[in-house]
Amino acid sequence: MITQDILIDFVKGKKYAFDKIYQLYSGAMYGICLRYTRCADDAQDVLQEGFIKVHIHKNQYEVAKPFGAWIKTIMIHEALNYIKKNYKFVLVENETDFDQIQEIETNTTDKDDLKKKLLYVLNKLPDGYRTIFNLYTIDNLTHKEIAEYLNISEGTSKSQYFKAKKMIQNILESEKIER
Repeated sequence: MITQDILIDFVKGKKYAFDKIYQLYSGAMYGICLRYTRCADDAQDVLQEGFIKVHIHKNQYEVAKPFGAWIKTIMIHEALNYIKKNYKFVLVENETDFDQIQEIETNTTDKDDLKKKLLYVLNKLPDGYRTIFNLYTIDNLTHKEIAEYLNISEGTSKSQYFKAKKMIQNILESEKIER
């Protein structure tokens, strides 16, 4: 568990505090990085760069605010920068393509199995779809916030999200057929 003393020492630049933060948060932050990237190696690169940014910007952290939210924001920004640089990140402006789709239901109770399936499905999505799906569904950003992050229109964010949901539904249906 992270304490106020560790956070204060982290802001002061004490190595043991940074090491403790890495120990406590690297697993969860790696999970975030993996959701945005295609593979474990890319996720590890993003995680490393993200923690470098955490260290560099330690003076910007306000100890009274939630640390988890602050570090998560840094990791998401780093993941977005990484995919913009390294992936073919294409968003198609098409604000009229909003098909109605049914909610996806799953009977899986094993959380680890569900996580593996989610990563498997997310990795099958094109980069733009996966990024917007992550930002909206998992990281709870609004389409307006996503549009600002990615320098796109709100309508494009909505369209890409809708297409991602449709593609996920198709992937899940085809996986059921194959089994």
